[in-house]
Amino acid sequence: MAPERARVAFVFPGQGSQAPGMGRILRESSAAARQVWQAADASYGASLSELTGAGSSEDLQPTDVQQPAIVAASVAAFAAFNEVLGVNGAAVGTSGYPVDVGAVAGHSVGLVSAVAAAGCTPIGEAVALVRDRGRFMAAAAHEKPGRMAAVLGLDTDAVEDLAAAIRAETPGSYLAVANINAPGQVVVAGDLAAIDRIVNEGRQSGARRVLALNVSGAFHSVAMLPAQAAMRDRLLAVGIDAPAVPVVSNIDATPLTDPAAIRAELANHIVAPVRWLDGIHAIEALGVRHIVEFGHGSILTGMLRRTVKGIALHNVSDLESAHAVAAALSSG
Repeated sequence: MAPERARVAFVFPGQGSQAPGMGRILRESSAAARQVWQAADASYGASLSELTGAGSSEDLQPTDVQQPAIVAASVAAFAAFNEVLGVNGAAVGTSGYPVDVGAVAGHSVGLVSAVAAAGCTPIGEAVALVRDRGRFMAAAAHEKPGRMAAVLGLDTDAVEDLAAAIRAETPGSYLAVANINAPGQVVVAGDLAAIDRIVNEGRQSGARRVLALNVSGAFHSVAMLPAQAAMRDRLLAVGIDAPAVPVVSNIDATPLTDPAAIRAELANHIVAPVRWLDGIHAIEALGVRHIVEFGHGSILTGMLRRTVKGIALHNVSDLESAHAVAAALSSG
């Protein structure tokens, strides 16, 4: 009898995972990763690989550079992993794929990486889409300035109560929960005055720490409504096929398998809070034994260490880690 294949989930990071030089070493060592970056450059309209590989932190700061660079780096890591598995160009779950993948998930813009990995859309279309996504979000942030802050040490209900209290006392405020990342790690987004208040007053309400994030807008809040509308129109020009495996929703943690539902998610999650913690619990319920993060760094793995028990956590960011993870999955 053939050994049972390890049940796995693949996850992809969002903003905050970027860094100068990301993906450069993998491009040099993996033909599959290099092909992803070539496709990304062609669809981006400039050398995204050069901006990412040789640019500074400031060069990566614009949202319409940062987001496509993150998607390209993540999908390139996935392609290198497939190269190691001997299934170049395959989507997860397709016939003959040697790993039993239960679901894919992506944090915020990482959702686009997950959709590409699941075979819904090619990398070129994905990069062009997130380039425009970044432009829409930057324009919305310009029209309605805001920021984000991470609240550490409080549960979601406590952060929602704190945000509601500040919102009630701050004229015109739209402060609200934006990301629920891990137990005791909740991100809020809102107007500048309210973010200043929660950063300065959060510890008085029991938070261990409140950190203003280095982002250019109040993402995943009502400030992004114009970007949501623009994305709905933009997605009409993007082909979305059914995924080879379910894509976990950022909005409500449900498994998405219908192209229309995925198309709606890609627009609506720009405004809705990222319920990452709920999504990970949904992945746990599938009985997965491994979760693999693809892309630069290990930002999601750090969250997962605080969330899941009894599941092996892995990162693929270069060819060495691709070989190591492939071996770990092969051994169960």
